[in-house]
Amino acid sequence: MTAGSGVTTPGQDETRRTITRTTITPAPGTVVPELAEAPKVNLRQRLHQSGQHGDLTPAEPPLPGPSVLRLVMATLLTVLCLLSIGGAILVLLLWQQSRDSGVLTTQIDRTWDIFGYLRDIERYVAFALLPVATAWIAIATVNVRRATGQRCSAIFAAASLPIGVIGAWLVGVRLVTDDHDSLTRAAGVVLQAVFLAIPLLALERVAEAAEARHRPLRVTYVVGVAYLAILEGLAGLSTAEQTYDASMWGKLGAYLVISALLLVLGALAANEAARAIEEATDHRYQLRHRFGETLFAQAKR
Repeated sequence: MTAGSGVTTPGQDETRRTITRTTITPAPGTVVPELAEAPKVNLRQRLHQSGQHGDLTPAEPPLPGPSVLRLVMATLLTVLCLLSIGGAILVLLLWQQSRDSGVLTTQIDRTWDIFGYLRDIERYVAFALLPVATAWIAIATVNVRRATGQRCSAIFAAASLPIGVIGAWLVGVRLVTDDHDSLTRAAGVVLQAVFLAIPLLALERVAEAAEARHRPLRVTYVVGVAYLAILEGLAGLSTAEQTYDASMWGKLGAYLVISALLLVLGALAANEAARAIEEATDHRYQLRHRFGETLFAQAKR
């Protein structure tokens, strides 16, 4: 039979059996180049590559609680506003009465006693506001990480607020006092603004991961620096000094009104910034969750 007919002959079968596998060896004296080994990737680089865009981890639902903490923060900020307004009303009424008919020393003492009670309540409310805001930042950062897969540090974000507030307070105690000159006090206020920028930068990173709006955060920072300048440069409920000079009561009342207005603006901006991060986190979770369900449905087909 011929080879074109599709049937092999006995001679062709014998030829195929005698074929052996051969190997190519280099000639004597030839230098064989060594293959370069693949670079080793350490654990940190593997973790960074696996979680760079948050696409390799499944979306998890946000933890409950941030909305409740945000409501508590808004309530505490509202109380601070009302306390400042109450102090302004007290001082302005005292100033108005001194212009009309004069005031007695006992009336002045009673007014400053009430003013001191308002000041103490303000400090307690401020001390309560700090841990609540820190808890909100921690839970919100964890929720952003669960919803987006981004590797945001909840510890760093939560610690940024106490660090910024305590740093600003220490600078105020050491530099922004009456025994320093105006240039030193101005430098101290600038340094306080730098410390307040620490929580701003940390929350900017959280908002960027959640793709939330950044403007409310920046407005909150600007209002916070302005309020701090009012407290250090002019007067506020917690920094006002007791005086029997009737000519100073009107100025003090005006400063308290300005600080109360700044607190109102700060409360609105802070609430909007927190709400924007919460809504963006929930939106990102819904998108990634539905995208994962779509992939799973396509894989089952």
